[in-house]
Amino acid sequence: MLKELLKKNEITAMKARDKATVSVLRLVNADIKSFEVNERETISDEGIIKIIEKHIKQLKEALQYAIQLNHEEKIAEGNFAIELLTPYLPAQISDEDVNSMLQEIITNGNYTASDMGKIMKEIMPKVNGKFDRAKINPMVKTLLG
Repeated sequence: MLKELLKKNEITAMKARDKATVSVLRLVNADIKSFEVNERETISDEGIIKIIEKHIKQLKEALQYAIQLNHEEKIAEGNFAIELLTPYLPAQISDEDVNSMLQEIITNGNYTASDMGKIMKEIMPKVNGKFDRAKINPMVKTLLG
């Protein structure tokens, strides 16, 4: 479903001669096709979400570098691409919601600081694609003291 939507939007952008949108969507669609060829199976929406998350992560890293270099054109391109891809991800969970989920997991499992891996295993399926993974580790460390 998500695969068809991305392809349809790429075609619409091509017809509208929107080169920037076509470029971003073409990269994502190429990664989807590459996955399907390499794995010899049709990709799921979850797999597509992981690909989009990977692209957004790379774009954010490139954006940080462009900001350091004060490269206005690259900053604009990066922001555009992130804004274009973000709506394809599931609705995002707030920091407060994840924090309360973590508190519940820690309380119910009687976890301590040495159980970091167990906590991460429990929270990741709940927030997959809906929350920035990089924020979870510091949140857990803060809650464990």
